[in-house]
Amino acid sequence: MFDQEATGDYATLCDELRCHTTDWLEERRGWLVREQRRMHVEELAVLRVLDERGRVDDSMAESDGTSVRDVRRKRATARNLERQPHVAGAAARGELSEEQLARVSDLVDPDDPASDERWAHDGPQWSPGDLAAELRRKRKPSVEDAAARRAARAFRYWWRSETEGMLALGGDIPDIDGALVESVFDEMIEQMRPAKGQPWDAREHRAADALVELCRRYRDDRSDEPTSGYRAHFVVHVPTHGPATVAGVPLPDEMVERLRAEARIEPVLATEDGQPIVVGRTESALSEKTKRVVKQRDGSCRYPGCDRRIGLQVHHLWPRSWGGSDDLWNLATVCTTHHAQLAPQGPLLLLGNPHNPAGLSLIDRDELPKLAAAQARAGPAAA
Repeated sequence: MFDQEATGDYATLCDELRCHTTDWLEERRGWLVREQRRMHVEELAVLRVLDERGRVDDSMAESDGTSVRDVRRKRATARNLERQPHVAGAAARGELSEEQLARVSDLVDPDDPASDERWAHDGPQWSPGDLAAELRRKRKPSVEDAAARRAARAFRYWWRSETEGMLALGGDIPDIDGALVESVFDEMIEQMRPAKGQPWDAREHRAADALVELCRRYRDDRSDEPTSGYRAHFVVHVPTHGPATVAGVPLPDEMVERLRAEARIEPVLATEDGQPIVVGRTESALSEKTKRVVKQRDGSCRYPGCDRRIGLQVHHLWPRSWGGSDDLWNLATVCTTHHAQLAPQGPLLLLGNPHNPAGLSLIDRDELPKLAAAQARAGPAAA
């Protein structure tokens, strides 16, 4: 235990902690994380009883130093947990972070008695981002939902007062329009190759250049026809149950139908667990179609703990030079930073089932027993 007065001084506390071993510090941090999670469950229970007594409202945000959205989120979770004993138990044991708990409690189906136990078991293995994506997948939007998204669109620009000569940008673009903007920028950025022998410029720099280029084209050509000659190409995932999605955004059936007249549609039939069905023969070099499907399936870097959505590359889980195939079960998207850490160049392998949001894990390439076991498990599935 720490001295009460010492813990009030952060620098003194750090000095005291430096007297302990690394193993002790790691164990202590793990205990603190579990205790914080247990206390969060206790806080939710207190909030639930206060809610029953009519003492919970948006004004709590000011006293707690949080947002109104956070207060409402906690109240909803507190109400859910009373009907979810298995999820509540997992959270009290420190198995679910606050972010995971909020989403898992929404994923439990009140009409399915086994759902509570299943999500208490599976939830800790899913990242908050993947849980949020699963929530979006299960909630089929209506035409009214799509209309609300469009009504919330916004684009703002202003000159920064603290940084002379810099125009700042911000805003939100809904579903199909967002997918169009993303696809155009991705293509323009990838085409901005450096001169021979010169290093690549930062992706953020190239994205800014792409925006300026679009504005320059509009200024130079005011005709009604599109100046870029670009026609949107959307990959639409169509599962056996649930809504079709574009760039991970669920769409109402009516909007998908409208797209047929406005863009090239590449439908990808997916199984209930989101696994795409490959059409066409596999070639030695990855086709643009295969890369599009993998990137649309993953949405972000699959390296554990990373959620980057820009600068993604398609990676062979089992390297081609080691006999790996170009099939979708052997491909995943990773950011450029983590790609360099993966085999065959790097010391790590990212193995498992990429169709499962929690299906990939890191293994050191020198741990041959684990690699052999992983290959033995993957063999029948691959076949």
